[in-house]
Amino acid sequence: MSESAVESPLVTRPQDSTPVAAVSAPPNPLPPEPARFLDHPEALKRFFQSLADLETRRRDDDVHIVQFGDSHTAADYQTGPIRRGLQHRFGDGGRGFVSLGRPWKAYTQEGVQLNGMTGWTSERGHFAKGKFIGDGRYGLVGVCIATSQRGARAYTDLTAQATRLELAYLEAPHGGSMDVLVDGARVQRVKTAAPEARSAYVSLEVAEGPHRVELSAVGDGNVRVFGLSLDRSKAGITLDAVGVNGARAGDLLRLPEEHFASELKHRDPSLVVLAYGTNESSDDVPMEVYQRQLVDVLGRVARAVPSASCLLMGPPDRATKHKVLASSDASGGAGVAQTVWTTLPRLLEVAAMERRVAAAAGCAYFSQLDAMGGPGSIAGWAMEAPPRAMLDRTHLSRQGYSELGQAIAGEILRAYDTFRAASGMPARPLAPTDPHISAAWPVMPPTERELPRDPRLAEGDLFTEE
Repeated sequence: MSESAVESPLVTRPQDSTPVAAVSAPPNPLPPEPARFLDHPEALKRFFQSLADLETRRRDDDVHIVQFGDSHTAADYQTGPIRRGLQHRFGDGGRGFVSLGRPWKAYTQEGVQLNGMTGWTSERGHFAKGKFIGDGRYGLVGVCIATSQRGARAYTDLTAQATRLELAYLEAPHGGSMDVLVDGARVQRVKTAAPEARSAYVSLEVAEGPHRVELSAVGDGNVRVFGLSLDRSKAGITLDAVGVNGARAGDLLRLPEEHFASELKHRDPSLVVLAYGTNESSDDVPMEVYQRQLVDVLGRVARAVPSASCLLMGPPDRATKHKVLASSDASGGAGVAQTVWTTLPRLLEVAAMERRVAAAAGCAYFSQLDAMGGPGSIAGWAMEAPPRAMLDRTHLSRQGYSELGQAIAGEILRAYDTFRAASGMPARPLAPTDPHISAAWPVMPPTERELPRDPRLAEGDLFTEE
């Protein structure tokens, strides 16, 4: 599908501005409705087979999804509805990976009520005078927290259901120790000293329910913590929203490949999603350079987890403003300058290039731009009441992300049902039995329990790079 020949949008709103479901609740009758904005769904065959094995109880472990991305991914406003939509069908295997403490000011994720830290600092690589500074060992997200200060404290209040917590951290020479506390009680002291730098993990069994996880540094050396995985005892779907505000796909190449591969292998994903392009759309980097970077990232993913399927997620619409001179009136008066918002031309180039790379690399491709309604759609979304896009015409509102996330989940399920039909599987899947999953999906906007708002933040803060 060309960017100029766009089908009717997948996410629509009626005249009364009431949000509507983007898809019909499964199961769909045969033949399944084909996915409209998901190119090359056959590339997801191995992922779909994992889902089928999970759905028919032939698989008793989780199906993991890891999505790398920029601020659209980081806030979890969009990935949350995707996660819930797939968990509704296949079961809730757990919240997945989240950062611990406060890796940046606006960090927020579903299942995380409140987070903070004193005496810890956020660490990530950065450029100084054109040179990259840092060792790149910052975990799956590419941002970690670190301290060598005695008594330094980092905490996270969890609302997501979990029966097992897994702490990810760095072992290294001269590594220090930290105490792990759950609900105020010390459960383990973790020593991070080791002959060489490597990722390490420690698992803790907990009663299912909300918990506060806290780290307290002993002060005997440097401690670097990557985050926390939340798992449940039953098999189902997990989706890790591994996004960083301001990120570009090429940032993943700054991590040592063996470290990136180790972190990704440990999560053992059946599907890896790359959702970049928004920030690249305003860069002056030649398109062939970005294409090379994207190909190299896909190569790293394939070497790390060769059995995983891959999905490239094209960027949503993004607009820039400029002045145009309106026609003069009949009396011959001067024209009036008006502000007009139009889609960035480079965004269309980025989306087209990503589509080509996906096809060449054997990955599926989802067009968020087309699903929104094509070029110019975000300008309209920003003017709705209530708006589905923010006034920067780059980010969506919470409701806009929710609706687009539901649409993405629906497209994946449509393609999966087509796979089931082609494989001769029964049309009607087994009904979900998890009491923690709402039967109201997909007409299910995020609730305050699912995505509590940090009272310290305004919605616009979520997309800053601090």
